Amino acid sequence: MTRGRHDPAVGFVELVREFCEFIETAAQVAARGRILRARIYVAELVHAACQLPSGDADGPDVDQEISTPTNSPGFGDLDVYHEVFDPYVDESPVCGSLSDDLLDIYRDLKRGLVAYDAGQLGTAVWEWRFHFDHHWGDHAVDALRALRRACVRSS
Repeated sequence: MTRGRHDPAVGFVELVREFCEFIETAAQVAARGRILRARIYVAELVHAACQLPSGDADGPDVDQEISTPTNSPGFGDLDVYHEVFDPYVDESPVCGSLSDDLLDIYRDLKRGLVAYDAGQLGTAVWEWRFHFDHHWGDHAVDALRALRRACVRSS
């Protein structure tokens, strides 16, 4: 998982490609390996997304539906976890799903990758940053705590 860090967008593209490939081939990885690799990828994605500029779209909106791999093996008895959705609101915990988190992250990142591969770097960066701030970032942060605990439980 070595990427160039000179340009945040270039490094992010490389990381996104690796993460998408990981999700698309996750069924080939043993459960413990999936947990360990997912933890690394999600942590790196959060770190890298924080360094992306807000971006300006340089092409049409990316509105295509991104399908997710149908062979996703999940995380077995470690898939469902409990969390507090908003730490600033006094509410009861809710259930989360590592599989759902990773697939939501995948869809948002893949959408930007489609724009990038079509030559629309500005649109791709905008997609990644906007959806990090408004969608997949929540899934990533929620998943990180569960992945950390899953790593301990599966060792």
